[in-house]
Amino acid sequence: MTTGELLESWREATRAAELAERLSRLAAETADRADVNAEASEEIADLAEQAAAAAMRAAERARAAAVHAREVARMGREDRLTEAEASETQARAVESDARDRYHDAEADVRRKLDERSDR
Repeated sequence: MTTGELLESWREATRAAELAERLSRLAAETADRADVNAEASEEIADLAEQAAAAAMRAAERARAAAVHAREVARMGREDRLTEAEASETQARAVESDARDRYHDAEADVRRKLDERSDR
């Protein structure tokens, strides 16, 4: 092998070594980015789990509030029905009393008319 050929081999080996060094640096940087991305992904997964747990708690609270609202509405409905029935009973009693007074007054008028016609 000649000196020129040895020089050319040495240059090619140097270029190959430099290329290998650059590829090694790129591989290391890529691995570092992958680690950072993996950590970010884990953090995102943790946040997603926390959000899911918070959503579950919110859903449970909403369900409890809906059940409570239904119970309050049911109790209010029963109270309103009871009050309405009591009002109806009272109104019927007033109506019955008014009817009786009307009939009594009408009977008094007839009796008085009958008494006058008998004289």
